Amino acid sequence: MRAVAVWKGVALACGSGALLVTAFPKIDAAPVAWVALVPLLVAIDGRRPLPAALLSFLAGLIFFPGIFYWIMTVPDYNIFDHVILASFLACYFALFGFAVAWIRNRTGLAMAVVAPPVWVLSEYLRGHVGFLSLPWLLLGYSQYLQTRLLQVTAWSGVYGLSFLIVLTNAVIADGIRRWQVIRAAGSGLRELLHWMAPPAAVVTSLVLGTLLYGSVVLAQPLPGERMKIAVIQGNIPQQTVTRQAMVDRYIALTRTAAKQAPELIVWPETAVPGDVKHDATLKRLINQVAAEAGTFLLLGVSEYAKFTNPGFRTPELRTTWYNSVLLVSPAGRLEGEYRKINLVPFGEYVPLKHLVTWPKSLAASFGNALPGDSYTILSVGDRPFGAVICWEIMFGDLVRQFVRRGASFMINATNESWFGATAAPYQLLAMSAVRAAENRVSIARAASTGISSFIDPYGRIVDRVRDSAGRELFVDGVLAHDVHVSRTPTFYARHGDVFVFVQMVLVAALIAVGLARQRGGGADGRRN
Repeated sequence: MRAVAVWKGVALACGSGALLVTAFPKIDAAPVAWVALVPLLVAIDGRRPLPAALLSFLAGLIFFPGIFYWIMTVPDYNIFDHVILASFLACYFALFGFAVAWIRNRTGLAMAVVAPPVWVLSEYLRGHVGFLSLPWLLLGYSQYLQTRLLQVTAWSGVYGLSFLIVLTNAVIADGIRRWQVIRAAGSGLRELLHWMAPPAAVVTSLVLGTLLYGSVVLAQPLPGERMKIAVIQGNIPQQTVTRQAMVDRYIALTRTAAKQAPELIVWPETAVPGDVKHDATLKRLINQVAAEAGTFLLLGVSEYAKFTNPGFRTPELRTTWYNSVLLVSPAGRLEGEYRKINLVPFGEYVPLKHLVTWPKSLAASFGNALPGDSYTILSVGDRPFGAVICWEIMFGDLVRQFVRRGASFMINATNESWFGATAAPYQLLAMSAVRAAENRVSIARAASTGISSFIDPYGRIVDRVRDSAGRELFVDGVLAHDVHVSRTPTFYARHGDVFVFVQMVLVAALIAVGLARQRGGGADGRRN
C-alpha cells in the first residue's frame, strides 16, 4: 500500500507539471492553470515536509524543461546545462511544497489558507536572487489573454493573479481531501457541500470581483493623447550577414516606415552591431537616415566601454561593451541613451568572475558586457518614455521604475533570433502584455525576427507584424500604430510589490503559529 501511495503521488506531481506547461504560450490553455496545481496539492496533502518537497521538485522538473525547451536552440547550450537550469528552478517548487507541508502539519490550517501566500513568496524569491533571478512565466502570466483579469495587476503586479489562481486550486484540493474523509466516514455529498460552501463562496467572490473590476476598467476610455510609432522587424539571420548588410536592410525598411509619418521609428536590439557614438562613418550614416526620415530614431547598438571609461587599461577590459539603445533626433543629435541593466548571466557576461574560476572552454562562450546603472528616461518632444532591452521586459520592478520616473509609454527592443521559430517570442510577448497592464502604459516591441507588436495600456495586443500569409516569426516588415500616452502611474508603478510584502507577513505569521504549536505539543501526525 505504501508503494502504491508513493507512485500515486509521483503520478499526480508529474501531472501537475505537465498541465502547467499547457497553460502558457504557445499552447495558451489558460483555464488549465486554475486546476493544474490540484494534483500536486492533493499529492502533498498530509505528507511530511521532505516527501512533499520531493514531489513538488518533481513537478518543477517536468514544468521548467517544458516551458524552456526552446533554449536548446541556443548555440553552445547543451542537455547538461538544461538539467542544471531545470533542477535549480525546480528547487522553488520544492521550497513551496516543504513550506506548505511544514505549516499545515503544525497548524492544521486548510490548504487554501497556506498555499497561496507561500506560492507568491516562492515566485518573488525566484525573481530576486541576484544574478540567478529568473521570474520567467510566473503563474499569473498564463492569463495574459484574459484582459479583464489582467487589470488587477495595476494594484498587485502579476503576483495578484498568481495568488488568485493558487487559491482556486487549493480550494478544489481541500474539497477533494475533505470528500475522501467524508466518504471514509460513511457520510454523504450533503456534508461535503455544507463544508465547501464558505471557501467556494470566497473564491467565487474574489474571481467575480476581479472580473467585474476589470470590466469597469476596460469600459473607461483610454488616454486621448497619442503619438504614432513605427517598429522595424528586419528578419536578419543570426551571425550570417555582414554589418553593412544589416544596416542596409534596416535603412530600407526605415524608408518604408517614414512614408507613414511616425514621430518615432524603433529598430530592434543590436540592429547596428557597432558603436554608433564613436564610429564616425557609422554615426554619419545613422544621422543621415534620421534626417531623411524626418523623425526620431531609436536603435539598438553595441557600445565599447573603452571609449566611455578611461579606467579600462587592460586588454580584457578594453573589449567590454554595453548593450544600448540610442535616441537620435531628425537633426542628427544624440538625444539620449539607455544601457541594459539586467544582463543575461552566462550569455552577456561572466557571473562572479572574481570569485569563481570558470573552465576556459566554458568562459570563452560567455559575453563580456557591462551593465548600465541608470533608468534613463528618453523623450520625443514632451512625451517621455522608457526603453528596456530583450528579457528585461520580464522584470516587473525594473519596468515600473521607468514609469515611476515619468515614462508615458515603453519600448522593448529585442533580438530573439537565437531561439528560432519556438514558443520563446510568444512567452516574451505574454510577459510584455502583463507589464503594460501593471503600469497601464502602451508598449511597442521591436523584435529582430518577431514578434514585433503594439500593446495598449490595458495589456491588449492590438497589432503585430505579419506577412501576407499571416506569419509572425522570421519575416521582415514595418508596423506603425498610434499609441496612447499615459500620464498617471498606477498604484503598482508608484509603490511596487506591496501585495507581495503582505504575503510575506502572512507567511511569517503562519510560521510563527506553527512554531508556537510545536512548542506547545500541538503538532499532529501525518502520513509519510
